[in-house]
Amino acid sequence: MKMKLRNIIFLLLIIITSSCIKDISLELPKADEKLVIEAMIDSDDYPIVFISKNSSYFTNIDTTILNASIVKGSDACVIVSNGAITDTLKPTIMERYPYHGYRGTKFKGEVNKSYDLKILYQDKEYNSTTTIPEPVPIDSVWFNLLPGNDTMGFLGFKFTDPEKFGNYYTFYVKVLEQQKWYYRPSFGSHILDDKLLNGQEFSYTPLTKGYERNAYYHNVWLDEDLDFLSLVCFKVGDSVSLKMSSIDANSFNFWSSVYRNVLTGSNPFTNPASVKSNIYGSPANGHWIGSGTHFTNVYITDSATLILIP
Repeated sequence: MKMKLRNIIFLLLIIITSSCIKDISLELPKADEKLVIEAMIDSDDYPIVFISKNSSYFTNIDTTILNASIVKGSDACVIVSNGAITDTLKPTIMERYPYHGYRGTKFKGEVNKSYDLKILYQDKEYNSTTTIPEPVPIDSVWFNLLPGNDTMGFLGFKFTDPEKFGNYYTFYVKVLEQQKWYYRPSFGSHILDDKLLNGQEFSYTPLTKGYERNAYYHNVWLDEDLDFLSLVCFKVGDSVSLKMSSIDANSFNFWSSVYRNVLTGSNPFTNPASVKSNIYGSPANGHWIGSGTHFTNVYITDSATLILIP
């Protein structure tokens, strides 16, 4: 009898508990639409601009949504001025994501000059100004093999910071005849300032190979034919171009905030640092960066020999 009564009470508890359950529908917040602007002008090269739109953190990304986020063609009007000439950039297909971009045709970047960017999109205006500082040359480049490997390794290079305080740098690499774009190294920061090395000689090592970071269209980590070492290492027989650029303080602050955001975003004990866009006017994410660029091209002949390529 006690067992039967206990079962009845247990059944009643289940019924009462079930009746208290309520379906709750959560309406996830949508992010305010912003443009994402990647704009650059190098010394002795035409200005290049890529424009896309952001998406909500909770959006399920697919090809349709990703392609719809790209601003292209006549969707935007992109204008760059050097103070004397105004150039409306032409829609152009580029060799990196998002592929659809805008490229100048009237003038190339010059050292010690400033450049104004204006973007008109859906009745909104976006503006920025950047300068191209004096480039600093690379003094020497070397190649170090991985321990126990006779063909693969990392590069290193050396340069001398000018005596004047307040220099900022970026570093990019490209394997000639294999890669069509200059990429940030796979590991480590690609930016540097002279707060601790003003007027001194500086060695950057190891310099790893770079790769396209758009994981949707080109997820190198899922490429079964590409091993990890091939992704991050240079090898004997490679021809490599090193791109070292001088940038202004605003451009450096943008990249510095990107790295702080990456570092703090994975730290559960702190709030992620915000990325400091140097685009003004209507709210936008991104950058407009002028670069005083020096290129050094080398051919890795063997484990101890590099040949400079003109």
